[in-house]
Amino acid sequence: MKFDKDNMKNIIEENILKYVGTRTDTNSKEERNVEKFYEEWFNKVEYFRNNPDKRGLFDIPGDYLDRKVPWCLLKGQGNDTIVFIHHYDTVETKDYGLLEPLSRSPYELMEAFKEGKMELSDEAKEDLFSDKWLFGRGVSDMKGGGSIQLSLIEEYSKDPNFKGNIVLIAVPDEENLSAGMRGACVLLKSLKEKYGLEFKLMLNSEPHEREKDLRPTIYDGSIGKIMPVFYVRGKLAHVGQVYSGLNPINLLSEIIRRTELNPNFIEKVGTTTNPAPTWLYHKDRKMVYDVSLPIATCGYMSILPLARSPRSIMEELKEISIESFKKVIDDMNRHYKAYTEIAGIEFEPLPWEPKVKFYSELYNEAVADSGEEFKKAFKDLMDEIKERFNRNEVTIIESANMIIEKTLEYIKDKSPMVIIALTPPYYPSTNNLMLGERAKEIEAVIEDIKSYAKNNFNEDYKVENYFTGISDLSYAMLVSSKDDIDYIEENMLMWGDIYYIPLEIIKEISMPVLNVGPWGKDLHKYTERVNKDDLFYRTPQLLDLVITKLLDK
Repeated sequence: MKFDKDNMKNIIEENILKYVGTRTDTNSKEERNVEKFYEEWFNKVEYFRNNPDKRGLFDIPGDYLDRKVPWCLLKGQGNDTIVFIHHYDTVETKDYGLLEPLSRSPYELMEAFKEGKMELSDEAKEDLFSDKWLFGRGVSDMKGGGSIQLSLIEEYSKDPNFKGNIVLIAVPDEENLSAGMRGACVLLKSLKEKYGLEFKLMLNSEPHEREKDLRPTIYDGSIGKIMPVFYVRGKLAHVGQVYSGLNPINLLSEIIRRTELNPNFIEKVGTTTNPAPTWLYHKDRKMVYDVSLPIATCGYMSILPLARSPRSIMEELKEISIESFKKVIDDMNRHYKAYTEIAGIEFEPLPWEPKVKFYSELYNEAVADSGEEFKKAFKDLMDEIKERFNRNEVTIIESANMIIEKTLEYIKDKSPMVIIALTPPYYPSTNNLMLGERAKEIEAVIEDIKSYAKNNFNEDYKVENYFTGISDLSYAMLVSSKDDIDYIEENMLMWGDIYYIPLEIIKEISMPVLNVGPWGKDLHKYTERVNKDDLFYRTPQLLDLVITKLLDK
């Protein structure tokens, strides 16, 4: 142990109260408030006062809010390096109601809670009066873990013979599109090259929640996330001539029915089983009421893979969509035949054929049909979308619809079809097993953590191979082939204009991952809280153990 436990508790408490007291609502200009916090912290720590070249505020490339990534490097002996990461953005505080002004002042908030100024669940009330928990926005998710990291660096910086190096990266936008971590990859590559760093581990301190057995959890990976968008173009018709058209709502509804909670997308890898996919949005493209079928409808779904590649998932979605299209056509013909028998008219099969395309295929078709005319129109549209998106005038899904609709304008084929694309954000799944021998050392460290916790805290830590809450650890490693990377770039809407992941850089700097964080409850709720013993004592000791095992050899 390199520090006095009670002294460390005081340092963490000072840091968390200042950190939590800094308003940093996600995806807002408020995130830039963190710059003052970090300038003050850098100046407080003697090492960084004396080494201003080893600290800074990194500009996120192309960020429309001009947000920064605070970073610092504690340069010790040798090249072995651990990267501390945490996010400083938090969800907004409107759910605190009249107590919102106290939401970032933990002790004042807790006094108001004790006075009965807000309704609390029985469990929250019990935790409040136990004095074992600290309440407030961000205390758990995740300025608690961030404060532990800052406090450890403060202590390590006092050691002139510190072995190894620690890089700290604090990122914004984790609760939204992870612009901070995607940009920080460029910074990590630069630091690696400038100082000859050998990255041994990326160590995150997201909070863990506990089940009924109250066992704490550490994670050696992070679940992935892809957001497929479906745009279905039908055939316009008056409702009085319904059989001459094709209702896109009917078709997308069939696709949704076949994919919602579909167990074919469930995987079990190691100790983790991912949830089934679910749909988050479905809406037709009618702007006003009329008596026609809608010309189009759209929707998007969330899939959280463990090992499957985006290509594999998208190919299966395409097959499901083709089968759905066939089923809808068969049903329409059957229903139409019944109508003709009742009406006493001759039956002729409806003319529709199933057509399902990836966006990359649609784009290439537009280029082939319309050439430079399409390319210019597409560029103009992307310039407009980027400008409007940066002013929060359009959403991701609305931007996706605009892109697909513009591309459809420039193809000759006007028949009904399904277009499938990827929309931001994309989180690659990560697990140390993907790195093979490079991760063996981390497996031993995990066993050391479990043993230390059992002997010192009488706590039985379990290991989950994937953090299922989605985290920035997704950008710590990449083992995908160039074909897989190209596939993502070709089918991800807004790639390079609004959204970009430096996949080749991530592949170059890939390192093992670990998440060790304090026990938290009710994340994103007004009863958000963190366990004091975990925050002030247990988690700092576990992080120190990891540092010691990997660097102090």
